[in-house]
Amino acid sequence: MAVANVAGSLLGTRVALRHGAGFVRVVFIVVVSALILKTAYDAFLK
Repeated sequence: MAVANVAGSLLGTRVALRHGAGFVRVVFIVVVSALILKTAYDAFLK
């Protein structure tokens, strides 16, 4: 698990530096929106 954590942080850092803050903001909004939709689905429709 520690190896995956380090690998993810290195990959995330490289992507952020290569594509900039705008790309990171879009990815963050997409991931948070997906988590909100999944939580709402689990709470109300399941």
